Amino acid sequence: MTGPEVIESWREFYLLAGTAAVTLVGLLFVALSIHLDTLLHESRAHLVAHARQTLFSFTYVLFVSLAFLVPNTSVRILGAMLVAFSVAMSSITLRMSRGDFIRSGVRDLDAAYRRRTAVMLLGYALVGGCGAWMAIQRNPWVVHYMIGGIFALLGNAAGASWDLLVQVGKLKRDQQGASN
Repeated sequence: MTGPEVIESWREFYLLAGTAAVTLVGLLFVALSIHLDTLLHESRAHLVAHARQTLFSFTYVLFVSLAFLVPNTSVRILGAMLVAFSVAMSSITLRMSRGDFIRSGVRDLDAAYRRRTAVMLLGYALVGGCGAWMAIQRNPWVVHYMIGGIFALLGNAAGASWDLLVQVGKLKRDQQGASN
């Protein structure tokens, strides 16, 4: 199989991964918009940080999926796009995570936030490393190694979405209980 044929053989996988990412982003927006008043309180900046982090994971998977769906893309160009996406998202994630909890003043959620950030960065590094390998060696078979990164990012973001919704729901319940 030639490089383009190998990339084309992954079309269904990336079509499904991108669709899942977009669907989960939509569900996250709907769920959070229902509880927006609870989320935007100044003392809950850590929840906004979690939501932003989750959004970026889903967005990254969407970008990677779209890159794979571009017709007639060479292995080298696809690899370069993966490296660019990975470097950009890693930089943004590191910059945001460094300041988010300092500004929020919340310390009890640092471990969960750090764990989720580490998984995100690992996923970005895995996909970006595969992209570099593809760009340098023009080896399309490297896409097999990217599965772990895509799964890590989607799974981590889905778990973060659930945690976020549970936290927001508990805060809303406590807020309503205090007002009664």
